[in-house]
Amino acid sequence: MEHLLHGSSANKELLADAAAFGMTLPEAILAPKVYHIWPEHMEVLSLFLRCMTQWRCGASGVIGLDYGVVLQMASLYQITEDLARVMEDLQIMELHARDLINKEAK
Repeated sequence: MEHLLHGSSANKELLADAAAFGMTLPEAILAPKVYHIWPEHMEVLSLFLRCMTQWRCGASGVIGLDYGVVLQMASLYQITEDLARVMEDLQIMELHARDLINKEAK
């Protein structure tokens, strides 16, 4: 899962972009960020991150995740135990992420 949160390729891209503008970045920006996830949230977080490119968009911005894909991913990664709870938690994450994405896009 760690590769989904912060990969070395992201830092390489960031460094290349900064170099293109003649900038050097402080180590604090490049250092991996540590997040502590409660075990009961790992399943929904994993599903959310695996679906992070499956947003439906419209003229007003991001609408929400494509649930057809979300359910396919849940099946692929064998998330079957209490799928209803996982989907409810995912919808909470989705609403907050959607609001942040649309706010930043304005």
